[in-house]
Amino acid sequence: MAEGGGSGGIGGWIRHHIPTRETIDSYRLLRPFAKQLRQPNLWHLNHRSVPRGVALGLGVGVIIPFMHTFVAAIFAIPLRANVALAAAFTLVVNPLTIPPMYWAAYRIGRWELRHDAIVDPEAARQASSELGRILFWIHHASGPIALGILTISLSAALAGYVVSALAWRLWVRSKWRSRRQARKALTRI
Repeated sequence: MAEGGGSGGIGGWIRHHIPTRETIDSYRLLRPFAKQLRQPNLWHLNHRSVPRGVALGLGVGVIIPFMHTFVAAIFAIPLRANVALAAAFTLVVNPLTIPPMYWAAYRIGRWELRHDAIVDPEAARQASSELGRILFWIHHASGPIALGILTISLSAALAGYVVSALAWRLWVRSKWRSRRQARKALTRI
């Protein structure tokens, strides 16, 4: 890890814990990927890597319910997305958000498939065991849920990309405006 804490607070902590080129080279398992991991877009915040990282994190986080942080970080390398943001935005999907997300996915999938038929409870009772009944319900709900999850994932990724790109543009514009105002204030003196 980088030596020295730098300034205090969160920024100093982050700077202290971000891996350096030497630490990436020192890990035996990362050595084959060292060249790819040195790409600046993977670690720096810029107008291309930020929206890619946000979209990738949201998309992967919704589709893959477990190990999504690791998968998003791996996918960030070939897509040249910011690894930290891709990993962080997968955390939007957590144990508190999964049940409402799957309920919404089921409703969206039913609407998209025009699947208005309700499962007959009598047919479900004919399944011999409790496990059989659970599997029966899962079988009848799996198509709408899968389509709904895919729809939510694509929508979240697209919205995340657009919102983060616009937010980046507004942030850069405000920085330029404040620099211009500071320059004008210096010329008046």
